[in-house]
Amino acid sequence: MWGGGGQWQREHRALKHNERNDPVKLDTRRHRFPYAIVWTPIPPITWFLPFVGHMGICDSRGVILDFTGAIGVDDLAFGKTSRYIVLNPKHIRKDRVAMLTMSSASGDSPESDMSMDRTEDAGEPDDCDAPETALDDAEAWDIAVLKASKMFETRLHCMVCGNDCHSHVAVALNLMHYRGFSCWNKVILAAWVFFCGKHTSWFAVCYTWTGFVVVCCLYLFSKMVAGADPEQLG
Repeated sequence: MWGGGGQWQREHRALKHNERNDPVKLDTRRHRFPYAIVWTPIPPITWFLPFVGHMGICDSRGVILDFTGAIGVDDLAFGKTSRYIVLNPKHIRKDRVAMLTMSSASGDSPESDMSMDRTEDAGEPDDCDAPETALDDAEAWDIAVLKASKMFETRLHCMVCGNDCHSHVAVALNLMHYRGFSCWNKVILAAWVFFCGKHTSWFAVCYTWTGFVVVCCLYLFSKMVAGADPEQLG
């Protein structure tokens, strides 16, 4: 589901509560990709530009969050996940994430309204809040992912030169300083998935590449016809 304001947070909390006893593992059938970037084609754009698609990022339990002008929870826009890259939460800068939680708690940042739904939830802590110290890998990962989603929940979507799904993922990685790097952007992410992304199944391979192959074949056929001798065609 997609939701603006705090709705996506309530949906995420409810989903996390319902699946609290489920094993945390990669499961393509259930669309669970812990600590992963996920990607799906956008027909017909991907048929002509195979590196263009829709991207989301998963929390520590594998629930997908993506940005389309609103934040989606467990409902990747444009279809099921076709390709994914699993990241290593050991490469998170936990000190940076801890600073992030402190700035939110003290109100020093424009995103410090993380607790906007606490009254409705009868005192239940917001997903984006966490202890400032002793963060484990899952906590640190989730704080960065949910913080990025909070930042994007009211932003205008612009695919070419503004905020888009790739920007959402890039901000999450920048917040956690993944691999000590804080300059993640849509170009780097698009290239990373294009060259390194794993397909979820053989059907995903066909779904991702069939359109591009057909377009290439039609182009080559049209070039052959255009360059052929008219007498041979007759």
